[in-house]
Amino acid sequence: MRKNYTNISDTIDEMLTYFSRLYSEHDNKLQESKEKLFEVNVRLDELSRTRNVYSLNTDYRKSVFSPIPIQVEETEKEKELLEEIKKLSTERDNYEYSINEETIYLKSIDKRLKNLKQAKTSLSNIMVEFGKQEDLIRQKDQTIKEDQKKEKEREENKIEADAEKLKKHLDNILMIEAYDDTYHSTILDKKVKKVIQDNNHKLDNVRGYIYSSPGRSKVIVDDITGSHKNMLMVIDDQLNKLNYNFDDTVHVKEMLSNYIKAFSEKHGSIHIDYHLGTFLHDPSYARYLALNKLLNIFFDNIVKHSKAKNVKFEADEKDHNLCIRISDDGVGIPSDYMTISEWHSGLHRANEILFMLGAKYKIYNDKGTKIEFSFKYE
Repeated sequence: MRKNYTNISDTIDEMLTYFSRLYSEHDNKLQESKEKLFEVNVRLDELSRTRNVYSLNTDYRKSVFSPIPIQVEETEKEKELLEEIKKLSTERDNYEYSINEETIYLKSIDKRLKNLKQAKTSLSNIMVEFGKQEDLIRQKDQTIKEDQKKEKEREENKIEADAEKLKKHLDNILMIEAYDDTYHSTILDKKVKKVIQDNNHKLDNVRGYIYSSPGRSKVIVDDITGSHKNMLMVIDDQLNKLNYNFDDTVHVKEMLSNYIKAFSEKHGSIHIDYHLGTFLHDPSYARYLALNKLLNIFFDNIVKHSKAKNVKFEADEKDHNLCIRISDDGVGIPSDYMTISEWHSGLHRANEILFMLGAKYKIYNDKGTKIEFSFKYE
């Protein structure tokens, strides 16, 4: 653009120089013609006055035979004057014609000069406007580059933050798994293995008492039987926590209905009002299992912490997502529950499960505790 502007501007300058010089040349010619005309007019005026001196217009001599005055012949000097006047008159006409032509031509040149100056002014205005637009474009480009740089930095920061967040979640998941492994191992060691060892020791004693003291042997056997029942309860509890009895062949709607009914039977003091959507699809096995774990966590919290008397449970489907809502009329939940509760608490576990599901969820207080979460079926 600037190169084109320079070329056009230089061309206009050349044309301005040419027409200015041409204007000056013809203006000089015009002035010369005007001066010559002035001189001719002055000379003609002088000749006219001189001619009058030599003229014989006052001679009224008449022929005796005619009442008409006789035309007096021109004098020689008058003839010369007339000849010069005629010549000067021709020159005057030529100069007047030349002046008229030059005036018209100068007007034409002047018009071209004005047009060229206007063109240069317009071109300069265009360049000024172009410069402004160029500055605006440059500023806009700079702004875009800065925005792109900031966006890139934000994306990089987000990637780093997401990576850090993911690392934190993975660390928490590994810690919870390690905690669960230790917990289950401890239960097996203290409440199963140790009890079996104690019972074996008691059985060894029974062998010594079975004949000498049948009554004492019966007491020991009854004690062993009771401990075995307790062990079976402990084992069943651990199997349930490990989802050993989970059946993914049951339709999710039926599973939810059975879960609510079993909870109501076990905790009769808590009234549950539930609504299940007409159309519910079965999630994939991993998500089905995660849903069961979440229900165990949230309902376990209701029993242990909420002191609720009424619970409302809803399940429906929206935009290919399974949506669950649980609310109770209990004491509510602290806003900083994730900070004050232990890292292996049920809510921390639920948080990691929901993260792995890519779920949308929120837990808040509203005349009790409200839990809402949703995730895709697959």
